[in-house]
Amino acid sequence: MLLSFKVKNFRSIKDEVVLDLQATSDSTMAKQAVFERGNVSLLKTAGIYGPNASGKSNVLKAFFIFKTMILKSLAMSGNPLDLPSEYFKLSSETKDKPSLFEMTFLLDEKIFTYGFEIDRKKVCKEWLKEKKGKKTLFSRTGQTIEHNKNYFKEATAVLKKQTLERVLFLSLLHSHNGEMAKKIVQTIQNTGYISGTQRGETLDYAFGQFINNPKMAKKIKNFIVKADFGVIDIKANQKMILAKDVKDIPDKFKELLFKEDSKVAERELKFIHRKFNKENVEIKSQELNFLSEESEGTQQMFALSAPIIDTLENGKVLLIDEIDASLHPVLCQYLISIFNSKVKNKNNAQLIFTTHDLSLLSEDLLRRDQVYFTDKNKYGATSLFSLFDIAERKGVSFAKRYMEGRYNALPYISDFEDLKLSKQ
Repeated sequence: MLLSFKVKNFRSIKDEVVLDLQATSDSTMAKQAVFERGNVSLLKTAGIYGPNASGKSNVLKAFFIFKTMILKSLAMSGNPLDLPSEYFKLSSETKDKPSLFEMTFLLDEKIFTYGFEIDRKKVCKEWLKEKKGKKTLFSRTGQTIEHNKNYFKEATAVLKKQTLERVLFLSLLHSHNGEMAKKIVQTIQNTGYISGTQRGETLDYAFGQFINNPKMAKKIKNFIVKADFGVIDIKANQKMILAKDVKDIPDKFKELLFKEDSKVAERELKFIHRKFNKENVEIKSQELNFLSEESEGTQQMFALSAPIIDTLENGKVLLIDEIDASLHPVLCQYLISIFNSKVKNKNNAQLIFTTHDLSLLSEDLLRRDQVYFTDKNKYGATSLFSLFDIAERKGVSFAKRYMEGRYNALPYISDFEDLKLSKQ
Protein backbone atom coordinates (compact mmCIF):
# COMPACT_ATOMS: atom_id res chain seq x y z
CA MET A 1 0.00 0.00 0.00
CA LEU A 2 1.24 3.45 -0.91
CA LEU A 3 1.45 6.05 1.87
CA SER A 4 3.27 8.82 0.02
CA PHE A 5 5.56 9.61 -2.88
CA LYS A 6 8.11 12.42 -2.87
CA VAL A 7 10.02 13.93 -5.80
CA LYS A 8 12.46 16.83 -6.20
CA ASN A 9 14.40 18.39 -9.09
CA PHE A 10 12.68 16.41 -11.84
CA ARG A 11 11.45 18.05 -15.05
CA SER A 12 9.15 20.94 -13.97
CA ILE A 13 9.43 20.00 -10.28
CA LYS A 14 12.19 22.07 -8.70
CA ASP A 15 11.47 21.94 -4.97
CA GLU A 16 10.23 18.92 -3.08
CA VAL A 17 6.60 17.93 -3.64
CA VAL A 18 4.74 15.13 -1.84
CA LEU A 19 1.67 13.18 -2.92
CA ASP A 20 0.24 11.90 0.37
CA LEU A 21 -2.28 9.04 0.46
CA GLN A 22 -2.66 9.09 4.25
CA ALA A 23 -6.17 10.13 5.24
CA THR A 24 -6.62 13.34 7.20
CA SER A 25 -9.21 14.13 9.88
CA ASP A 26 -11.82 14.83 7.17
CA SER A 27 -14.87 12.72 8.02
CA THR A 28 -16.43 12.91 4.53
CA MET A 29 -17.01 9.47 2.95
CA ALA A 30 -14.94 7.92 5.73
CA LYS A 31 -16.48 4.48 5.19
CA GLN A 32 -16.11 4.55 1.41
CA ALA A 33 -12.89 6.42 0.57
CA VAL A 34 -10.72 5.38 3.53
CA PHE A 35 -9.40 2.03 4.74
CA GLU A 36 -7.31 0.98 7.71
CA ARG A 37 -4.10 -0.99 7.37
CA GLY A 38 -1.29 -1.40 9.88
CA ASN A 39 -2.76 1.27 12.21
CA VAL A 40 -2.71 3.75 9.33
CA SER A 41 -5.72 5.33 7.59
CA LEU A 42 -5.21 5.40 3.83
CA LEU A 43 -7.07 6.86 0.86
CA LYS A 44 -8.30 4.67 -1.98
CA THR A 45 -8.14 7.37 -4.63
CA ALA A 46 -6.49 10.70 -5.35
CA GLY A 47 -7.01 13.01 -8.31
CA ILE A 48 -4.60 15.69 -9.55
CA TYR A 49 -5.93 18.80 -11.32
CA GLY A 50 -4.17 21.73 -12.89
CA PRO A 51 -3.64 23.56 -16.19
CA ASN A 52 -1.77 22.04 -19.11
CA ALA A 53 2.02 22.06 -18.60
CA SER A 54 1.63 22.64 -14.86
CA GLY A 55 3.35 19.37 -13.96
CA LYS A 56 0.44 16.97 -13.29
CA SER A 57 1.85 14.30 -15.55
CA ASN A 58 5.37 14.85 -14.20
CA VAL A 59 4.27 13.71 -10.74
CA LEU A 60 3.13 10.38 -12.18
CA LYS A 61 6.04 10.14 -14.59
CA ALA A 62 8.40 10.57 -11.65
CA PHE A 63 6.99 7.39 -10.16
CA PHE A 64 7.46 5.62 -13.49
CA ILE A 65 11.14 6.64 -13.47
CA PHE A 66 11.42 5.52 -9.83
CA LYS A 67 10.00 2.11 -10.73
CA THR A 68 12.06 1.80 -13.91
CA MET A 69 15.32 2.45 -12.06
CA ILE A 70 14.52 -0.21 -9.48
CA LEU A 71 13.54 -2.84 -12.03
CA LYS A 72 16.14 -2.07 -14.69
CA SER A 73 19.19 -0.41 -13.13
CA LEU A 74 21.12 -3.69 -13.33
CA ALA A 75 20.31 -4.05 -17.02
CA MET A 76 21.19 -0.38 -17.63
CA SER A 77 24.55 -0.61 -15.86
CA GLY A 78 26.47 -1.37 -19.05
CA ASN A 79 24.44 1.01 -21.19
CA PRO A 80 26.28 4.18 -22.25
CA LEU A 81 23.04 6.18 -22.28
CA ASP A 82 22.29 8.60 -19.45
CA LEU A 83 20.25 7.52 -16.46
CA PRO A 84 16.64 8.84 -16.52
CA SER A 85 17.40 11.93 -14.43
CA GLU A 86 15.89 15.12 -15.86
CA TYR A 87 16.80 18.02 -13.62
CA PHE A 88 14.81 21.27 -13.46
CA LYS A 89 16.33 23.34 -16.27
CA LEU A 90 14.93 26.79 -15.54
CA SER A 91 17.32 27.55 -12.67
CA SER A 92 21.10 27.64 -12.43
CA GLU A 93 20.69 26.34 -8.88
CA THR A 94 19.53 22.91 -10.04
CA LYS A 95 21.72 22.48 -13.12
CA ASP A 96 23.25 18.99 -13.16
CA LYS A 97 22.04 18.36 -9.58
CA PRO A 98 20.55 14.93 -8.82
CA SER A 99 16.83 14.16 -8.95
CA LEU A 100 15.27 12.75 -5.77
CA PHE A 101 12.60 10.03 -5.64
CA GLU A 102 11.19 8.53 -2.43
CA MET A 103 8.31 6.21 -1.61
CA THR A 104 6.78 5.45 1.80
CA PHE A 105 4.76 2.25 1.88
CA LEU A 106 3.30 -0.54 3.99
CA LEU A 107 4.95 -3.95 3.93
CA ASP A 108 3.91 -6.72 6.33
CA GLU A 109 1.97 -4.11 8.32
CA LYS A 110 5.15 -2.08 8.84
CA ILE A 111 5.98 1.33 7.39
CA PHE A 112 9.12 1.67 5.27
CA THR A 113 10.65 4.52 3.29
CA TYR A 114 12.89 3.82 0.31
CA GLY A 115 14.44 6.43 -1.92
CA PHE A 116 17.41 7.50 -3.99
CA GLU A 117 19.02 10.42 -5.77
CA ILE A 118 20.44 10.03 -9.28
CA ASP A 119 22.06 12.28 -11.80
CA ARG A 120 22.60 11.35 -15.43
CA LYS A 121 25.71 9.27 -14.75
CA LYS A 122 25.37 7.62 -11.34
CA VAL A 123 23.44 6.88 -8.16
CA CYS A 124 24.35 9.68 -5.75
CA LYS A 125 22.44 8.57 -2.65
CA GLU A 126 20.16 5.72 -1.62
CA TRP A 127 18.41 4.76 1.61
CA LEU A 128 15.97 2.35 3.22
CA LYS A 129 14.34 3.16 6.56
CA GLU A 130 11.78 1.55 8.84
CA LYS A 131 9.50 3.86 10.81
CA LYS A 132 9.30 1.62 13.88
CA GLY A 133 12.31 2.40 16.00
CA LYS A 134 13.41 5.00 13.43
CA LYS A 135 15.82 2.43 11.98
CA THR A 136 18.00 3.14 8.97
CA LEU A 137 18.40 -0.28 7.34
CA PHE A 138 20.95 0.97 4.85
CA SER A 139 22.23 4.27 3.55
CA ARG A 140 24.47 5.05 0.62
CA THR A 141 26.47 8.05 -0.44
CA GLY A 142 28.23 7.48 -3.73
CA GLN A 143 29.92 4.10 -3.45
CA THR A 144 29.96 4.09 0.34
CA ILE A 145 27.20 1.89 1.74
CA GLU A 146 26.45 1.45 5.44
CA HIS A 147 23.88 -1.01 6.76
CA ASN A 148 22.25 -2.04 10.03
CA LYS A 149 23.93 -5.34 10.89
CA ASN A 150 21.19 -6.32 13.34
CA TYR A 151 18.11 -5.67 11.19
CA PHE A 152 19.33 -5.88 7.59
CA LYS A 153 21.67 -8.83 7.33
CA GLU A 154 21.09 -9.41 3.61
CA ALA A 155 23.33 -6.41 2.90
CA THR A 156 26.66 -8.22 2.97
CA ALA A 157 30.13 -6.71 2.56
CA VAL A 158 30.58 -8.68 -0.68
CA LEU A 159 27.40 -7.28 -2.24
CA LYS A 160 28.27 -3.75 -1.19
CA LYS A 161 31.57 -4.04 -3.05
CA GLN A 162 29.80 -5.44 -6.12
CA THR A 163 27.42 -2.47 -6.39
CA LEU A 164 28.32 -0.37 -9.42
CA GLU A 165 27.81 3.39 -9.44
CA ARG A 166 24.92 3.16 -11.94
CA VAL A 167 23.17 0.34 -10.06
CA LEU A 168 20.78 0.67 -7.13
CA PHE A 169 21.84 -1.36 -4.10
CA LEU A 170 18.22 -2.50 -3.69
CA SER A 171 18.22 -3.88 -7.24
CA LEU A 172 21.42 -5.83 -6.59
CA LEU A 173 20.06 -7.24 -3.33
CA HIS A 174 16.90 -8.31 -5.16
CA SER A 175 18.95 -10.09 -7.83
CA HIS A 176 20.68 -12.05 -5.03
CA ASN A 177 17.34 -13.04 -3.47
CA GLY A 178 17.54 -10.74 -0.47
CA GLU A 179 14.36 -11.47 1.48
CA MET A 180 13.31 -7.90 2.23
CA ALA A 181 14.61 -6.55 -1.08
CA LYS A 182 12.42 -9.04 -2.94
CA LYS A 183 9.35 -7.97 -0.97
CA ILE A 184 10.04 -4.29 -1.57
CA VAL A 185 10.60 -4.75 -5.30
CA GLN A 186 7.40 -6.80 -5.54
CA THR A 187 5.49 -3.99 -3.80
CA ILE A 188 6.82 -1.50 -6.34
CA GLN A 189 6.09 -3.89 -9.23
CA ASN A 190 2.48 -3.92 -8.04
CA THR A 191 2.16 -0.26 -8.94
CA GLY A 192 1.00 0.17 -12.54
CA TYR A 193 1.40 3.26 -14.67
CA ILE A 194 -0.69 4.18 -17.72
CA SER A 195 0.59 7.11 -19.75
CA GLY A 196 -1.80 9.74 -20.98
CA THR A 197 -0.36 9.81 -24.49
CA GLN A 198 0.76 6.23 -25.11
CA ARG A 199 -2.16 3.85 -24.67
CA GLY A 200 -0.98 1.28 -27.23
CA GLU A 201 0.74 -0.87 -24.62
CA THR A 202 -2.36 -0.80 -22.43
CA LEU A 203 -4.57 -1.89 -25.30
CA ASP A 204 -2.07 -4.62 -26.20
CA TYR A 205 -2.14 -5.87 -22.60
CA ALA A 206 -5.96 -5.88 -22.51
CA PHE A 207 -6.18 -7.78 -25.80
CA GLY A 208 -3.58 -10.31 -24.64
CA GLN A 209 -5.47 -10.89 -21.41
CA PHE A 210 -8.76 -11.23 -23.27
CA ILE A 211 -7.54 -13.80 -25.74
CA ASN A 212 -5.25 -15.82 -23.47
CA ASN A 213 -7.06 -15.72 -20.14
CA PRO A 214 -10.67 -17.01 -20.29
CA LYS A 215 -11.44 -15.91 -16.72
CA MET A 216 -10.19 -12.40 -17.42
CA ALA A 217 -12.08 -12.33 -20.74
CA LYS A 218 -15.33 -12.99 -18.91
CA LYS A 219 -14.58 -10.19 -16.44
CA ILE A 220 -13.67 -7.75 -19.22
CA LYS A 221 -16.96 -8.50 -20.99
CA ASN A 222 -18.87 -7.87 -17.78
CA PHE A 223 -16.92 -4.65 -17.17
CA ILE A 224 -17.72 -3.30 -20.66
CA VAL A 225 -21.37 -4.36 -20.57
CA LYS A 226 -21.89 -2.62 -17.22
CA ALA A 227 -20.32 0.55 -18.63
CA ASP A 228 -23.36 0.70 -20.96
CA PHE A 229 -21.87 0.96 -24.45
CA GLY A 230 -24.71 -1.11 -25.87
CA VAL A 231 -22.33 -4.06 -26.07
CA ILE A 232 -23.72 -7.53 -25.35
CA ASP A 233 -20.69 -9.62 -26.25
CA ILE A 234 -17.07 -9.44 -27.43
CA LYS A 235 -15.31 -11.76 -29.84
CA ALA A 236 -11.59 -11.95 -30.49
CA ASN A 237 -9.17 -14.13 -32.36
CA GLN A 238 -5.52 -14.08 -33.27
CA LYS A 239 -3.59 -15.97 -35.90
CA MET A 240 -0.11 -15.91 -37.34
CA ILE A 241 0.10 -14.84 -40.98
CA LEU A 242 2.87 -13.97 -43.42
CA ALA A 243 3.93 -10.33 -43.14
CA LYS A 244 3.30 -9.84 -46.85
CA ASP A 245 -0.37 -10.63 -46.25
CA VAL A 246 -0.88 -7.97 -43.58
CA LYS A 247 -3.68 -5.60 -44.56
CA ASP A 248 -3.64 -1.80 -44.45
CA ILE A 249 0.16 -1.45 -44.70
CA PRO A 250 1.68 -0.34 -48.05
CA ASP A 251 4.08 -2.87 -49.55
CA LYS A 252 7.03 -0.44 -49.39
CA PHE A 253 6.63 -0.25 -45.62
CA LYS A 254 6.26 -4.00 -45.28
CA GLU A 255 9.71 -4.32 -46.80
CA LEU A 256 11.12 -1.95 -44.18
CA LEU A 257 9.25 -3.35 -41.20
CA PHE A 258 9.39 -7.10 -41.80
CA LYS A 259 11.88 -9.65 -43.01
CA GLU A 260 10.97 -11.74 -46.01
CA ASP A 261 8.73 -14.68 -45.09
CA SER A 262 8.45 -13.45 -41.48
CA LYS A 263 5.20 -14.02 -39.64
CA VAL A 264 3.21 -11.60 -37.54
CA ALA A 265 0.14 -11.87 -35.36
CA GLU A 266 -3.10 -10.74 -37.00
CA ARG A 267 -5.65 -9.74 -34.41
CA GLU A 268 -9.38 -9.31 -34.78
CA LEU A 269 -11.67 -7.83 -32.16
CA LYS A 270 -15.43 -7.52 -32.64
CA PHE A 271 -17.97 -5.90 -30.32
CA ILE A 272 -21.48 -7.35 -30.59
CA HIS A 273 -24.41 -4.91 -30.35
CA ARG A 274 -28.16 -5.39 -30.38
CA LYS A 275 -29.89 -4.60 -33.68
CA PHE A 276 -33.48 -3.35 -34.04
CA ASN A 277 -36.04 -3.03 -36.83
CA LYS A 278 -37.99 0.14 -37.64
CA GLU A 279 -40.49 -0.66 -34.86
CA ASN A 280 -37.53 -0.75 -32.42
CA VAL A 281 -38.01 -4.46 -31.90
CA GLU A 282 -34.78 -6.38 -31.37
CA ILE A 283 -34.27 -8.67 -34.32
CA LYS A 284 -30.67 -9.84 -34.13
CA SER A 285 -27.18 -8.75 -33.24
CA GLN A 286 -24.63 -6.74 -35.20
CA GLU A 287 -20.83 -7.06 -35.12
CA LEU A 288 -18.75 -3.87 -35.16
CA ASN A 289 -15.02 -3.74 -35.79
CA PHE A 290 -13.32 -2.55 -32.62
CA LEU A 291 -10.72 -0.25 -34.21
CA SER A 292 -12.63 1.12 -37.19
CA GLU A 293 -16.24 1.24 -35.98
CA GLU A 294 -16.20 1.64 -32.20
CA SER A 295 -15.88 5.05 -30.54
CA GLU A 296 -12.67 6.21 -28.89
CA GLY A 297 -14.46 6.04 -25.55
CA THR A 298 -15.30 2.36 -26.04
CA GLN A 299 -11.72 1.66 -27.15
CA GLN A 300 -10.37 3.52 -24.12
CA MET A 301 -12.62 1.64 -21.69
CA PHE A 302 -11.57 -1.72 -23.15
CA ALA A 303 -7.90 -0.76 -22.86
CA LEU A 304 -8.35 0.27 -19.22
CA SER A 305 -10.48 -2.76 -18.30
CA ALA A 306 -7.71 -5.34 -17.79
CA PRO A 307 -5.34 -3.21 -15.66
CA ILE A 308 -8.25 -1.93 -13.57
CA ILE A 309 -9.59 -5.44 -12.95
CA ASP A 310 -6.10 -6.73 -12.10
CA THR A 311 -5.52 -3.80 -9.72
CA LEU A 312 -8.84 -4.31 -7.92
CA GLU A 313 -8.52 -8.07 -7.58
CA ASN A 314 -4.95 -8.00 -6.27
CA GLY A 315 -5.02 -4.90 -4.09
CA LYS A 316 -2.47 -3.06 -6.23
CA VAL A 317 -1.86 0.61 -6.97
CA LEU A 318 -2.69 2.10 -10.39
CA LEU A 319 -1.56 5.47 -11.75
CA ILE A 320 -3.49 6.76 -14.77
CA ASP A 321 -2.43 9.93 -16.55
CA GLU A 322 -5.40 11.74 -18.14
CA ILE A 323 -8.07 9.32 -16.97
CA ASP A 324 -10.69 11.40 -18.78
CA ALA A 325 -9.06 11.03 -22.22
CA SER A 326 -11.91 10.10 -24.60
CA LEU A 327 -14.15 9.07 -21.69
CA HIS A 328 -17.53 10.61 -20.86
CA PRO A 329 -17.62 12.22 -17.39
CA VAL A 330 -20.13 9.60 -16.21
CA LEU A 331 -17.65 6.84 -17.04
CA CYS A 332 -14.91 8.63 -15.11
CA GLN A 333 -17.30 8.92 -12.16
CA TYR A 334 -18.04 5.21 -12.52
CA LEU A 335 -14.34 4.31 -12.31
CA ILE A 336 -13.81 6.46 -9.20
CA SER A 337 -16.88 4.98 -7.54
CA ILE A 338 -15.59 1.45 -8.17
CA PHE A 339 -12.39 2.17 -6.26
CA ASN A 340 -14.34 3.88 -3.47
CA SER A 341 -16.69 0.90 -3.17
CA LYS A 342 -16.34 -1.54 -0.28
CA VAL A 343 -18.00 -4.24 -2.37
CA LYS A 344 -16.09 -3.81 -5.65
CA ASN A 345 -12.78 -2.87 -4.03
CA LYS A 346 -12.57 -5.47 -1.28
CA ASN A 347 -8.77 -5.60 -1.40
CA ASN A 348 -8.32 -1.83 -0.95
CA ALA A 349 -6.63 -1.13 -4.27
CA GLN A 350 -5.54 2.48 -4.81
CA LEU A 351 -6.07 4.71 -7.83
CA ILE A 352 -4.12 7.91 -8.54
CA PHE A 353 -5.00 9.89 -11.63
CA THR A 354 -4.64 13.22 -13.40
CA THR A 355 -7.65 14.85 -15.00
CA HIS A 356 -9.40 18.02 -16.19
CA ASP A 357 -12.86 16.53 -15.52
CA LEU A 358 -14.73 19.01 -13.30
CA SER A 359 -17.56 16.55 -12.70
CA LEU A 360 -15.24 14.61 -10.38
CA LEU A 361 -14.75 17.68 -8.15
CA SER A 362 -17.59 16.68 -5.88
CA GLU A 363 -17.63 15.54 -2.25
CA ASP A 364 -19.80 12.65 -3.38
CA LEU A 365 -16.73 11.28 -5.20
CA LEU A 366 -13.60 12.91 -3.75
CA ARG A 367 -12.86 14.28 -0.29
CA ARG A 368 -10.72 17.37 0.22
CA ASP A 369 -7.62 15.28 0.95
CA GLN A 370 -8.20 13.31 -2.27
CA VAL A 371 -8.13 16.41 -4.49
CA TYR A 372 -4.69 17.70 -5.46
CA PHE A 373 -3.69 20.62 -7.67
CA THR A 374 -0.52 21.44 -9.52
CA ASP A 375 0.45 25.03 -10.22
CA LYS A 376 3.50 26.72 -11.71
CA ASN A 377 5.02 29.83 -10.19
CA LYS A 378 6.52 32.67 -12.24
CA TYR A 379 9.85 30.83 -12.29
CA GLY A 380 8.31 27.79 -14.01
CA ALA A 381 8.44 25.47 -10.98
CA THR A 382 5.60 23.07 -10.11
CA SER A 383 3.93 23.05 -6.71
CA LEU A 384 1.53 20.34 -5.49
CA PHE A 385 -1.13 20.86 -2.82
CA SER A 386 -4.46 19.40 -1.75
CA LEU A 387 -7.74 21.07 -0.85
CA PHE A 388 -7.14 19.99 2.72
CA ASP A 389 -3.69 21.64 2.67
CA ILE A 390 -5.24 25.01 1.90
CA ALA A 391 -7.99 24.52 4.51
CA GLU A 392 -10.88 24.53 2.03
CA ARG A 393 -14.11 24.08 3.94
CA LYS A 394 -16.57 21.28 3.40
CA GLY A 395 -19.92 21.70 1.70
CA VAL A 396 -18.84 24.13 -1.03
CA SER A 397 -18.70 23.56 -4.78
CA PHE A 398 -15.08 22.61 -5.42
CA ALA A 399 -15.60 22.79 -9.19
CA LYS A 400 -17.14 26.27 -9.06
CA ARG A 401 -14.43 27.64 -6.80
CA TYR A 402 -11.73 26.01 -8.93
CA MET A 403 -13.07 27.74 -12.06
CA GLU A 404 -13.26 31.02 -10.16
CA GLY A 405 -9.51 30.75 -9.62
CA ARG A 406 -9.76 30.24 -5.84
CA TYR A 407 -7.07 27.52 -5.96
CA ASN A 408 -4.80 29.37 -8.42
CA ALA A 409 -4.28 26.18 -10.48
CA LEU A 410 -5.81 27.60 -13.67
CA PRO A 411 -4.19 28.60 -16.97
CA TYR A 412 -3.88 32.32 -17.64
CA ILE A 413 -4.55 33.19 -21.29
CA SER A 414 -3.91 36.85 -22.06
CA ASP A 415 -5.82 36.73 -25.37
CA PHE A 416 -8.83 35.34 -23.52
CA GLU A 417 -8.70 38.27 -21.08
CA ASP A 418 -8.52 40.69 -24.02
CA LEU A 419 -11.58 39.05 -25.60
CA LYS A 420 -13.55 39.35 -22.37
CA LEU A 421 -12.62 43.02 -22.02
CA SER A 422 -13.57 43.78 -25.62
CA LYS A 423 -17.09 42.47 -24.98
CA GLN A 424 -17.68 44.71 -22.00
